[in-house]
Amino acid sequence: MDHPTRVSQIQSRWNPVFDSQYVSLTFGGAKAKLDPTVYKQYTFLLADFLEVRRVIDAALASATGDLEGAYAYAEEETGEFAMTIPELAKSVAKIKTISCVRAKVTKKVSGLAPRCPSGYKKK
Repeated sequence: MDHPTRVSQIQSRWNPVFDSQYVSLTFGGAKAKLDPTVYKQYTFLLADFLEVRRVIDAALASATGDLEGAYAYAEEETGEFAMTIPELAKSVAKIKTISCVRAKVTKKVSGLAPRCPSGYKKK
């Protein structure tokens, strides 16, 4: 099988998987920012995802790239992301926002276990 045909086969197999995983990963990004621990996990996973995609795309774009290695790497990494993205989504779903009041001032506090600042009471 010639190189361009194999590249096309690999792309048609893995691009939809990567695309759907990217959508799942970026869906909770805004809410993940509300908790520093979750956001750190989110940024690490997103950076890892983008680097994996860059490496695979570079191998496929190269005339001398290891296509079967790229295929195996895509298979391995999409399997890992299939486990880690849902775990991150569970953490993001646990982030809560509460309202805290002191006199006429209201503050919203978000996090996995949000607590009102000193002097404020939960509304």
